[in-house]
Amino acid sequence: MTVEGSEASGPEVAVVEDERNLRELYLDVLSARGMRVVPLESVAAAEAYLARHAPDLLVLDVKLGDGDGLVLLDKLRGQGLRTPVIVVTAFGTVERAVQALRAGATDFLVKPFTNERLISAVGAAVEAGRRWEELELAAPRLEERKATGGALIGASGGLKDVAALLPRVAASEATVLVRGESGTGKELVARAIHAASPRMDGPFVSVNCAALPSSLLESELFGFERGAFTGAHARRKGLIETAEGGTLFLDEIGDMSLEAQARLLRVLQEREITRIGGREAVRVDIRVISATHRDLDAMAASGQFRADLLYRLAVIPVRLPPLRERAGDIPGLIEHFLEKHAARKGQRAPRPDAETLRRATEYPWPGNVRELENFVERAVVLGRFDVESLRALPLPKTATPAAPEEGAIPTAATPTLREAVARAERAAVIAALRAAGGQKTVAARLLGVSYKTLFNKIHEHEIREELHIG
Repeated sequence: MTVEGSEASGPEVAVVEDERNLRELYLDVLSARGMRVVPLESVAAAEAYLARHAPDLLVLDVKLGDGDGLVLLDKLRGQGLRTPVIVVTAFGTVERAVQALRAGATDFLVKPFTNERLISAVGAAVEAGRRWEELELAAPRLEERKATGGALIGASGGLKDVAALLPRVAASEATVLVRGESGTGKELVARAIHAASPRMDGPFVSVNCAALPSSLLESELFGFERGAFTGAHARRKGLIETAEGGTLFLDEIGDMSLEAQARLLRVLQEREITRIGGREAVRVDIRVISATHRDLDAMAASGQFRADLLYRLAVIPVRLPPLRERAGDIPGLIEHFLEKHAARKGQRAPRPDAETLRRATEYPWPGNVRELENFVERAVVLGRFDVESLRALPLPKTATPAAPEEGAIPTAATPTLREAVARAERAAVIAALRAAGGQKTVAARLLGVSYKTLFNKIHEHEIREELHIG
């Protein structure tokens, strides 16, 4: 069988859709974002293709001419398929969504949907796949995850303590609060706990509390009844109910409003929810893992976060140390990421010499493991990993300047925090664009931001003319 797809160099997306016009829509929209799209028109074609290929993402229609997409998904998961899957259907109900999630879907789209919703779902699913791959590479068998907490790479003291704690945490039903700076792997730890727990066969539902406004976050979490507000044309279950039997991961919990905190506290205390606009209490069976980079203790002391909720969330506290506190782990992480990205791109990994590794170990990596991985991926793309490439980092480690006297007024040579951030941001964008040869889609992936964000930063920092990019 010959399968024709786009010739882009980004993530490979296999699309199973029996309607030709929709296959062409996927091809146009996703190819324009640098993705390699493989259109498949039937269950049989999907099975044949997936028997020989492992795409980065599978977009699967439920109603196909020769079978049911959810039946196929269940079969593929039973055969060990690890690829993230977005299920698409024109017959959207919450029950169908829950069925898809329990069959192993990463996300669920209801026709008709906008191009923006498709792009957002695909981007999130591809990123989820990358994180799952990290988990599988670190500990390919459940037994290893239980025994070693293998989702964590490194041998530093702080990380060894976390790894030793994870098996006991996974076996319990207690709430967990993961603290750490951005980029330290908080969601990876949450997924590792879920994957090694008795709830491993249930859904893992991830919610970024900072990404949604307060009113929308509550309706997404708790669901609503018909007529609860304008536009509520039918009852809708929330993400808490969707996580039934599994794990609810609340990322950036420190950004949740006080009103939503009060409703969440009731969930933890009573194990039940009330949908917005409803009166009936609904029992729920979930485990809650939350994460934050904020100082919740200080927020609770100042009244910005409920102290009673904090106690409930942090029955088991887990702190992930920043990379600058585990410099000894950097060479091992570099080796791991080199092998990972070289294998994904089908090319030889550049090998850093001893001096380059020493310099990399001295660098503070303010973006933590995420920044380190992005840098290593860029090195694989360029085919070089040396001291010169380290100098292109936006925030090179330099000698600490003498602290000004207390009360001294900054001189004109001292940049404001806003100016310093802008300079570092501009340097990072330029470095990524150069590494990507001017291809904005690739540069956005290297920076870990959306295409739209990169596009806006290029204009904000006026670097289009400098790099002669379109």
